Amino acid sequence: MTIADAVDVTLSAITTEDCGPEIAAALRLVANQLLREAVPGDPGISAQERAFLIESGEFTTEELAETEASVARGDLRELENRTLLKAIAASLSESEAAEKLGVSRDRVQELHAAEKLFGFEAGPVTVYPRWQFTGTRSEGVLPHLAHLLREFLPDERDPASLQAFMTVPKEDLTFRGERQTPIQWLLRDGRLDAIDDVIEGERWY
Repeated sequence: MTIADAVDVTLSAITTEDCGPEIAAALRLVANQLLREAVPGDPGISAQERAFLIESGEFTTEELAETEASVARGDLRELENRTLLKAIAASLSESEAAEKLGVSRDRVQELHAAEKLFGFEAGPVTVYPRWQFTGTRSEGVLPHLAHLLREFLPDERDPASLQAFMTVPKEDLTFRGERQTPIQWLLRDGRLDAIDDVIEGERWY
């Protein structure tokens, strides 16, 4: 199988129907790069470390063996790669973001640099997750987006993790007895301190 064939197989598991040509090109480029970098993992666990993990009760012998085998097969890398590609597919290109907001591409770059818009690198281009855009507000993005982005520590701004946080209903964000996603909460002008508390609380898991 050629790299091109492998890219096709990899992307067949990703929903790309709503992707514009720039995002589609970024997906192929990143998938190609990830596949070329893929090498079997090395568990890197010494005999002493293995004994400690078993004796401490963290793993049974069978569980540790299964975990090591999974890492060696590259399962974790494959999952991480697929998650990244899904995050790219759920994003807008710079030109699409500019059109969505009714501004220039230069302005999109300024908003990103000022942390008023979230973007991440996908190969040689920057893409902008769809979850932060809204057609129900004149500003075109979620209310208090800049505040929200400031609350996340730099190492918490993984695109897939942010998307999961924003789109999963939270127990501490309820409206009329129903759990809300942070997106729904912000669109209802919910209290910012409630969002801040959820972010802080999830750091302990």
